[in-house]
Amino acid sequence: MKTYTNLIEDLLEGMTSTGGGVAGMHQSILPLAGDPEVAGRKADRLAIKPKRKKTYEKFAGCPVFTLNGEEYQKCMNGRNKHERWNRKLNMEDMNNQEMKTYAHRNPGKGIVIKDSTTGIMSYLLSPNK
Repeated sequence: MKTYTNLIEDLLEGMTSTGGGVAGMHQSILPLAGDPEVAGRKADRLAIKPKRKKTYEKFAGCPVFTLNGEEYQKCMNGRNKHERWNRKLNMEDMNNQEMKTYAHRNPGKGIVIKDSTTGIMSYLLSPNK
């Protein structure tokens, strides 16, 4: 049975001596020094833009979400672990949906809520330590 290195050597000898090879492969199967020269590869790489993370206002290492007065009063005592979000917040508001998605994507991290009229802040979810 041939080892991997013997197989590679045999393939290289066969490709260089006869000029043939496996369809779709380059002339050598050794790793290329740079990027492979395939048509359209550079254009594909330029078209993909990196995702930007949303930046939130921070207080005590936790993101701050702004709520109106009524919602802030409902959330004064915080939120229990399995309590529905729509009991405390109006989930049709985009800011409240962002708060919910942040909480689901970052479990164990705290969330600070801020009253838009007075500027008072409180923890909606306390950070786990």
